[in-house]
Amino acid sequence: MLTEPGLHVDTNLDRTTTVRLSGEIGVARLAGIRRAVECAVGSAPVIVDLSEVTYLDGAAVDLLFEVARDRGLEFVLGPGCAVFAVVQVSGLDQVATIR
Repeated sequence: MLTEPGLHVDTNLDRTTTVRLSGEIGVARLAGIRRAVECAVGSAPVIVDLSEVTYLDGAAVDLLFEVARDRGLEFVLGPGCAVFAVVQVSGLDQVATIR
């Protein structure tokens, strides 16, 4: 398990990995997120919980596209998710499963 402010990683009972993010996600935070995804166990898609994210910049969107291409990606988007529109407009919803 990796934990830093705004980033929490869990291995689930089914051996998938959930990366929970919160706050603003921009260039300064991408190294930690990339490290978390690279350490994800198993071959299943990485689950990224964006429910508590308030902002995604272009570099973060690019990283999520990279994860979707290389590993597979599932999003958790809670009710009223602040970045839901970004996920739709960017096309991330076309390359990832949304829960």
